[in-house]
Amino acid sequence: MKAALLFAALAVLLAVGQGADFRQVMQQCMQENQVTEANLKDFMAQGMQGTPSQNLQCYTKCLMEKQGHLTNGQFNAQALINTLKDVPQFADKMDEITSGVNACKDIKGTNDCDTAFKVTMCLKEHKAMPGHH
Repeated sequence: MKAALLFAALAVLLAVGQGADFRQVMQQCMQENQVTEANLKDFMAQGMQGTPSQNLQCYTKCLMEKQGHLTNGQFNAQALINTLKDVPQFADKMDEITSGVNACKDIKGTNDCDTAFKVTMCLKEHKAMPGHH
């Protein structure tokens, strides 16, 4: 159950308001990066700990790029804040979310995939991912 919650929170972070379109984006990113649902579930079941595969990191990059939250390897913190502030259930958490997002906005990895993944983990640590409280 915890894995499902983490997966849902990650999905929410990367695709708030996208609904059915997001499922299509997920499938596209999974295919492009040879990531299976089993790979994702295994990683979530480990509490998103451990060393992710390059494919999993690039899957995260793909999702963030398609949502406009990562451009040319740079995390677009304002785009994520703008996405989340339009979601009613996050309205009373925006100060905390904004603080967490801003704490993660300058993170850089060894490549774009690594950057996307490190930003996602930073957001999780700072509880800027809805559902991680």
